[in-house]
Amino acid sequence: RLLMEILGPSATLRQDSPGALLRGRVERMHRAALILTFGGGTNEVQRDIIGTVALRLPRAER
Repeated sequence: RLLMEILGPSATLRQDSPGALLRGRVERMHRAALILTFGGGTNEVQRDIIGTVALRLPRAER
């Protein structure tokens, strides 16, 4: 992800696109990367728990 930010929009071009950097390898690796987040709203629940318990913030309205 950091490499894509450094390279800019050209890093998102596929192998067969004109101007693709590193023959499209960056784009291909980005698509193949594992997503390291939980699904189904779990991240939001964890943020709420951290905010209310650790940071003593008010609970998020739902």
